[in-house]
Amino acid sequence: MLTIVRNYVGSRAGLPSWLQRFLRGSPGRRKLVSLLAAVTLVATSVLAGTVAMTWGSAQVDVLANGSFEQGFTSIPGCGVVGAHWGCFTNGGLASYGFYDDQWERVVFDGKHSQLIEINTKDFPAADPDRYAGIYQTVRVVPNGTYKLSLKGIIRTTEMEGDPWRYRVQVGWTKGPKADWTQVMNWEDVGWNTYYPRTEPGAFSDFQTILRPEAEVITLYVRVWKKWGVAFQELDVNLDAISLVGPAPGMPKPQKPSMGTGGPVKPMGQAGPMDMPMRPEPGVCAGPELIYNGNFERGFNRVALGDVGRGWGAFTNGGAANYGFYDEQWERVIADGQHGQLIEINTKGLYPTDPDRYAGIYQHIGGLKKGMVYELSLRGLLRGEGNEEDPYRFAAQWGINPGKNINWQDVKQWEEMDLGPIYARTEPGALGSYTARFVAPADHIVLFIRGWKKWAISQVEMDFNLDAISLRACGGQGGPMADPKPGKDPWPGQGNQCVYVVKPGDTLAAIAAALDVPVQALIKANAIANPNLIFVGQKLQIPGCTMGADAMGPAMDGPGMKPDGAMMGMDGPPMKSDGPMMGMDGPSGPDHPDRRYGGPSMADGPAGMQDPMERRGAVYTVKAGDSLTAIAARLDVDVYALARANGIQDINLIYVGQQLMVP
Repeated sequence: MLTIVRNYVGSRAGLPSWLQRFLRGSPGRRKLVSLLAAVTLVATSVLAGTVAMTWGSAQVDVLANGSFEQGFTSIPGCGVVGAHWGCFTNGGLASYGFYDDQWERVVFDGKHSQLIEINTKDFPAADPDRYAGIYQTVRVVPNGTYKLSLKGIIRTTEMEGDPWRYRVQVGWTKGPKADWTQVMNWEDVGWNTYYPRTEPGAFSDFQTILRPEAEVITLYVRVWKKWGVAFQELDVNLDAISLVGPAPGMPKPQKPSMGTGGPVKPMGQAGPMDMPMRPEPGVCAGPELIYNGNFERGFNRVALGDVGRGWGAFTNGGAANYGFYDEQWERVIADGQHGQLIEINTKGLYPTDPDRYAGIYQHIGGLKKGMVYELSLRGLLRGEGNEEDPYRFAAQWGINPGKNINWQDVKQWEEMDLGPIYARTEPGALGSYTARFVAPADHIVLFIRGWKKWAISQVEMDFNLDAISLRACGGQGGPMADPKPGKDPWPGQGNQCVYVVKPGDTLAAIAAALDVPVQALIKANAIANPNLIFVGQKLQIPGCTMGADAMGPAMDGPGMKPDGAMMGMDGPPMKSDGPMMGMDGPSGPDHPDRRYGGPSMADGPAGMQDPMERRGAVYTVKAGDSLTAIAARLDVDVYALARANGIQDINLIYVGQQLMVP
């Protein structure tokens, strides 16, 4: 390279006259110019290589459905919004509309674009600063360089007026919690050309660079009608939105430290992971300690769905939907004809919450403190939505020493490698997992949970479980056998020893639901007249050896507790259009959409309908809520909700306000 530069300088061909005079001065000057030219070329080459690396083949579009060719969903309070996108407005004296626009003159590519409308056609007096927009939560590489691009057309019914009266802006916030009012970095896209509403012209273009300092961000595009001018309509079409940069990802989780062959340590206790190794305890062939680990002994109907007998269930509520099912699809069953299916989905929820959990638990007695035990199970994770992230779901387990059934007290959750995440309708082979641990007490509560990590809407996680086993290792005397072979050791709903009578219950129906003889139920509760029971009455379940104090609170229904307590949820209610909220109906006996296990939540003798489905239920406003989002969660019209609660401005609600569900 230096030789080429020297030859070029030596020839002086094409050099400016002042430089030629300079070079004639002395050989030292020529050497100086040669050196400077070489340094310049080297620096240019390095810079070019850096740019090539920055925008190389690893660049991906992290947005979903930015071209709006992957469909639309109907969102109450907004309209029809591109799938994977959420929506927002700021209400006031204006009307808003979101539409799937298929007019070819306002579609940049494909057959669809997102139309956002703000109009004051029916308002003699209107409000200034009206906003409407869309947003999407995405994963990115922190501090990575991303190029945001979008196309759009601004149309209006009023061509006269302030040439900057309508604007389109973009912005973003850190983290998965979508709140457009918290955006501090709005950037105008500079689209200053407006067309008549019925005579659109060419699309405008916009590009900018983002360098987010977070792993998850929410991107917003909003339309702004500045002035409170009545009898106007503003239409903005958006298309070809992309956010291109480094492919997001996270390191593959390490093998659980408690897996076979690794260090053996007590669970549920604080302490370093690098504990001294214990001798390998040998074959684990003690008596089976899990009751109904293969789910062939039946299921109990609880507020969240169908949970295997002997097991309880839990979620952490929030903006997500949950379902528990008696799975009978042979492709996701390890043996027999049944397995446990646990579902978390965010269908129809905008916004949603990150870190949603749902799982099952069982109290296990008869262990020996300090003895080694082996847990084994079969399972798989499958789902739809956000497929570009191979680590979006996870399966975990943990234990509490003693009889503590509060899953939030688990000190250490262990990741289970069950193989890849499969498509919801195309599962692969069930994965196998085995781990050994030292019993921290003579009684433990085992928890197994699914984890949906990100706050991304329109995503479903399905977690299938089967063949769960727990046995003592090493032939050291072993714990006692199954306390009640062939019978649920703690019958009832979710291992609770007390059943609370609900509207519509009869004693015979309760006995049938709990799988106990009606006469035993009468005797256990000293009921003189089996036809006389009352709502709220607490019935002791016969054969349940653990007291209510040991096994947790009585079954008072879903409870809607704010901390996502056992058997309940604090988030959106279950809809009535399927067994659980947001579920599609069955589509044939062999289709994976079919939710096996019988009737919907409103069916059954106990009448276990979610209380939020009944008129007159009360919802308490939480931080971050909007009336539109609440209405969407409750599946009611936002204006009906406002009327039922005497709300004049749908944008003015406050934390702690109690809303009656119409």
